[in-house]
Amino acid sequence: MRTLLKSGFLLGTAMSSLLVQAQGFPARPVTLVVGFAVGGGADVVARVLAEELAPVLGVPVIVDNRPGAGGTIGGEFVARATPDGHVLLVGGLGPNATAHSLYPAIRYDTLKDFAHITLISENANALALHPSIPAKTVPELVALARKRPGALSFGSAGNGSAQHMAGELFRRQTGTHLLHVPYKGVAAGVNDLLAGRIELMFVPASDAARFIESGKLRVLGVTTRTRSPALPSIAPLAEVGVPGYEQTVWNALLAPARTPDRTVAVLHAATVKALGTAGLLKRFEALGYSPRTTAPGELTAYLKGEIEKYRTLITEAGIKLD
Repeated sequence: MRTLLKSGFLLGTAMSSLLVQAQGFPARPVTLVVGFAVGGGADVVARVLAEELAPVLGVPVIVDNRPGAGGTIGGEFVARATPDGHVLLVGGLGPNATAHSLYPAIRYDTLKDFAHITLISENANALALHPSIPAKTVPELVALARKRPGALSFGSAGNGSAQHMAGELFRRQTGTHLLHVPYKGVAAGVNDLLAGRIELMFVPASDAARFIESGKLRVLGVTTRTRSPALPSIAPLAEVGVPGYEQTVWNALLAPARTPDRTVAVLHAATVKALGTAGLLKRFEALGYSPRTTAPGELTAYLKGEIEKYRTLITEAGIKLD
């Protein structure tokens, strides 16, 4: 407890020092732009963060939803915003990694047009099967898929979605041929999975958790490198049959490029502090999210890796948007 109190004191002292050094930042409310509609995962993360970030920064923190084109409309808006730290992007896997390979006309470069502040959150997809499928483990599923190439179908929230990427990655790393069935959103795919019209789907872990106890779905593993708070009893796929497998649905905080380093430092310290509050941790856990922070340079390296990972996957699989 003394260590925690000391850490909190040191962070608070550093935060106060940074606010002084930032020469008046923030001078007005800070806006978190989300490239998706209200109620989606990125929106929920942004709103939870905004509530905890406002008292740390000492100004209101507003969430501004600008949905469309896989989150890239919001991304472009922030990339073109005044670089003073008052307009930020709650970015993610779609608009800041896969979009660079899926949208040829994208009008920003995640690595060049943004100042990278910190990761915010991670959450997992879960490999869920209809209970009629005679596979109780990942190796059994892989063996079944290899025995019946193209006979097993997996649903997703649409071409290029996080669930689609999880399925393609699984297919690539297991050498299996699964039929992709895109839907307009997660809910439509889950409904068909529950009805047995598709055999499997990579489902957000928090959604999958609702159907395990009832026996409506069988979950074989989660896509992240560690267990999900939504499914603590389910091991990562990398540990139960697909070595090296990892697919994380993440969100990160980005500012327009040329935002002053001192302002980025204030935003980083404030966000780290907000992500460590008891209120945020409790709400994230209930949602199945894990908070994760990085130094700005670490985030840059992470983004480079994600962009390249999905560029390779999308190119090799020939994935195109409808």
